Amino acid sequence: MEWLIDNIDHPIICIVFFLAGLILGNIEPLKKQPETNKQPIIIYKVDNAGSGIHGKISDKEIIEGRYTVTVPSYGKFLVTKEQYESMAVGDEIPDYLKKRGN
Repeated sequence: MEWLIDNIDHPIICIVFFLAGLILGNIEPLKKQPETNKQPIIIYKVDNAGSGIHGKISDKEIIEGRYTVTVPSYGKFLVTKEQYESMAVGDEIPDYLKKRGN
C-alpha cells in the first residue's frame, strides 16, 4: 500500500491521458469531410451490336475530356472528337456505333 501512495501520480497521469485519448478520438470523426461531387462515369460496351440497335441521340457530353453521346435504352457511347462534332441531338444513331460490340 505504501508503494501505491508514494507513486499515485503515475496511475493518475495514465488515467488522464487515457481519458483525453478517448475524448479526442471521439471528437475527431465529427469533423465534416470535404464533399466531392464527382459522379462515376459509366460507359457501356454494346453486346449484339448491329442486330436491331436503333434510336436517336438524346444527349451529348464532354466528361473529363472524354466525348460521349447518349442513346436512350442503350446508354452512353464513347466517341472521338470528330464523331462527337459530326453528331447532333436528335440524329439517328450512326452505323459505326451499331457495330461497336463486334
